[in-house]
Amino acid sequence: MASTQFPILDLHCDLLSYLDTLPGSSIQDVDAIGCALPHLRKGGVRVQVMAVFSLTGPGSADCGARQVATYLSWEQAGTGLQALRADHSATEVQASDTIHTLLAIENASCFAEEDEALDLAFARLEGIIAQAKPLYITITHHAENRFGGGNFTDIGLKEDGRALLDFLSGRRIAVDLSHTCDRFARDILDHIDRKQLDIRVLASHSNFRPVWDHARNLPDWLSREIIARGGIIGINFIRDFVNPDDPKALRAHIRHGQGLGARLSWSADFFSPLTMPPQFAFREPYFHPEHRNAACFPDIMAELASAQVEGLAALSWQNGWDWIKAGF
Repeated sequence: MASTQFPILDLHCDLLSYLDTLPGSSIQDVDAIGCALPHLRKGGVRVQVMAVFSLTGPGSADCGARQVATYLSWEQAGTGLQALRADHSATEVQASDTIHTLLAIENASCFAEEDEALDLAFARLEGIIAQAKPLYITITHHAENRFGGGNFTDIGLKEDGRALLDFLSGRRIAVDLSHTCDRFARDILDHIDRKQLDIRVLASHSNFRPVWDHARNLPDWLSREIIARGGIIGINFIRDFVNPDDPKALRAHIRHGQGLGARLSWSADFFSPLTMPPQFAFREPYFHPEHRNAACFPDIMAELASAQVEGLAALSWQNGWDWIKAGF
């Protein structure tokens, strides 16, 4: 275990999609992705949520299926990764050399092609649930799909989105609002309330729009809705969402969330620049040097402690642990 007084629980990374995108890639690729296994170990990460991700388009469901298969193969392959179970205790997980994992789905297109019968998509999701129940589902990504509008749209909840929410009610799989546009988020919450659905919500990897004005960050009304519903908000390390010019703005996001009364967790959102299309090269570097990979967590925690940021034990571990265990 890394030498840090703060065990780390992280709610989102894109290791699975990196492995699926680049032939010959490995969980050991420290020069390619910030959540490579050596980085996680050095940073003291004890629980890591692994997102299955695909862009919306032909073949998205096959892409999702491959990543689920990779996730399921890790434990038997002796990688040092093990699925977190309901009977695992915090003491056991923190003391273990194994990094414990959970699955999440980022973009419902990972199990639902745009032009297929919805029953087939739901049957595919049933299979994923049976094998490795997702902690949460992020219904859209940045764009529109058959369910609703991503964060760079102004599209609300569609008929298939209502059907998906109805399907998820009572299954103890949370709905993630990190990649919804504001209209879609409001429609999701209204539908849950109108039909009294049993669905938890969260923002798995989002910062706060009043601190840095970006469509991927949460407006205060949405943060308050998540808080009121017992949800959790994951602090994101991507430079564009923190503040492109100021890594110390991460403190301001944390303090803003705490001021709202939010339960906060880490959710660095590490992905590989090698998987990004060339037209996004202008956004590089995608992370501030201080936040470049999971090995930086001890330094980040030390910097926050030096700045007298409160609630660091809750941020690093306890909030995420309590929220996850409540969903088992």
